[in-house]
Amino acid sequence: MSSISEIYRVRQRAIEYAIKHNNNSKAAVKYKTSRQQIKRWRDRYDGTVQSLLPKSRRPKSHPNQHTQEEIELVMKKYRKFGYEGLAEVYVKARKEGYSRTYDSMCRIIRKMKGNAKEKPKKPHKRKKKVEQAKYPGERVQIDIKYVPEECIQFGTRDQKYYQITALDEYTRKRVLRIADEKSTYQTAKFLENLEKEIKKVQTDNGKEFTNSESDKKTLFEVKLEEKAIEYGTTRPYSPWENGKVERSHRLDSKYYEDKKFKSKEELLRAIRKYNTRYNNISRKVLGFKSPNEVLKEYNENQ
Repeated sequence: MSSISEIYRVRQRAIEYAIKHNNNSKAAVKYKTSRQQIKRWRDRYDGTVQSLLPKSRRPKSHPNQHTQEEIELVMKKYRKFGYEGLAEVYVKARKEGYSRTYDSMCRIIRKMKGNAKEKPKKPHKRKKKVEQAKYPGERVQIDIKYVPEECIQFGTRDQKYYQITALDEYTRKRVLRIADEKSTYQTAKFLENLEKEIKKVQTDNGKEFTNSESDKKTLFEVKLEEKAIEYGTTRPYSPWENGKVERSHRLDSKYYEDKKFKSKEELLRAIRKYNTRYNNISRKVLGFKSPNEVLKEYNENQ
C-alpha cells in the first residue's frame, strides 16, 4: 500500500510542478510521462492527493439489469415464501413471469437486504463419495430429533416429545411422527407407517435404532427383517452420511423457533400440516420441483 501511495505523491508533485511553471510539457519531461497525462491529472486535481486516486469504473446502469417491476416481484415472493427456501421463491416468481436465472434472483435479494457480499465458502472437506439413489424407496434415511421443550405448553414439565423422520433419498419426500419416548419400540412402530416399496433403511448408531454393544437385535431391527428391508448404519462420528435427513432437521429447528403447542392434539395436527407442506415445496436440488412432483413424474414415466 505504501508503494501505491508513493505513486500518487509523485503525481501530485508533477502536477504542482506543472502549475508552478504553467507548462505541462516541461512537467511531462521531468516526470517521464506524457503531456496529455499531465493535463488529465490537472483536471482532476483539487489540491489533495486523494483526488488522484482511481475512481470506480463500474457503470451506473446496465442494459440487462433488473427492472423495478422485477425487483418488486422478487421481494414480494421473498417476503411471502422466503421461510420455505429461495427455490420456492424462484418457482413462485417464475409462475408470474420472472425470467431471470436463480443465481440472479439470489443476488438481487442479497442486495435488497443490504447483504450484497456472499458469505465466504468454508474449506471443502473431502468426504467419502456416496452413490445417489436411482428410484424412490431405494434408500431411506431415518433419524430422530427433540421437539424443543419451550414449544410444549401442556402436560408435565419432565415429559419430552420427539420427532421421528424418514426421508427418501431420491424424492426427498418425508414422513414424520411424534413420539413421547425415544425407544426402539417407537421407532419400530414408526416403520408400520412407511411405504412397502422400500429396499434399504439407513440410520445412525443411536440406541433407539440399534445396539452396537450386543448381538441381540432391537425391535427396530426385527421389524425391518419382518418387512424384508435391508438395514445399514452410518460410520461413527459421520453424520454427513445421513446428511439429507440431518439437513431437513435443520429446517425443522427453524420451524419450531416460534411455535407454542397448548395440547398434544395441536402438536400432532401442526406436524401433519407442516409435513404436507414440506413435501410440496420446490427444492433446488430437485430441479426446482417438489418431492411430490418428483414422485409423480417418476411414476408417470414407468
